[in-house]
Amino acid sequence: MEGDMNKILVTGATGPQGEAVARHLLDAGFKVRTLVRDPSKAKDLADKGAEIVRGDLDDADSVADAVEGQDGVFLTVGFFTGTHGQARTVVDAAAAKGVRRIVWNVAGRVQEQDIGNPAVDKWRPILADLKAGGVPFTVLQPTVYMENFLNPAIIKEVVEKDVLAYPMPDAAHTQWISHQDAAAYTVAAFERDGGDSAVVDVSGPEDLSGAQVAERFGKALGRRITFRPMPPEEFARTFPPGLDPAPIVTHYTNVFAHPEIMTSNVDHEAALRLLPVTPLSFEEWVRMYRDAFTAR
Repeated sequence: MEGDMNKILVTGATGPQGEAVARHLLDAGFKVRTLVRDPSKAKDLADKGAEIVRGDLDDADSVADAVEGQDGVFLTVGFFTGTHGQARTVVDAAAAKGVRRIVWNVAGRVQEQDIGNPAVDKWRPILADLKAGGVPFTVLQPTVYMENFLNPAIIKEVVEKDVLAYPMPDAAHTQWISHQDAAAYTVAAFERDGGDSAVVDVSGPEDLSGAQVAERFGKALGRRITFRPMPPEEFARTFPPGLDPAPIVTHYTNVFAHPEIMTSNVDHEAALRLLPVTPLSFEEWVRMYRDAFTAR
């Protein structure tokens, strides 16, 4: 661990990314505190040894109380619902309380200028706050998550039709990453010696098209799976009611028009040299969720 860094506050611990981070930190021997709005949703983490603190990223006092006494902070901001203001509250509290490292998982890549998508455009000012805040930081910029395929509508089509559908044109390919690998990179960032700051593009070990992902599914499930590029409007309808579909449709419509948007070019070996992890292949990931993709 970096110096005597041991106590880490994890935000977003009841979400899939934050929960994976909390579990990996606990397994690595860190003392984990989580800031959650509903402690009942963090019972599994409490049973595993995490300290559960009630609070909200929109409540500066609760954030300051949670940061008190912590060596490091893991920051994640909801893609659609999170705000720049929430991140600034965490960064300000970390600076005031003497935190020694912030690790922020962007869940994407910070753009050089606004692109008209509020979910993405909030990232650039967050990075500016980190640079101005005085706390050493590691910013992780992952590619596209394998866990996107756990969408219930996508699972249903795999189970019933042996078809893997995703809003990805045939011309696109990307270096898919799992939540598990993103969490492992986070642990490595907290373990890394030194007070430097870095922005690191991270990915999994394979660069795959949709058809190649379907092939990995087939190997893991023991049956032939074919790929279907899902239209953006159809994909937007798979999300829970109340979520504005417009940003989803706009983003994936752009992806179909410009496949290079989804095509990644991460120097995976460089990331591993900086933050050593054991990456998970797509086939290994599917095997982890084999029961979900198998008819009963």
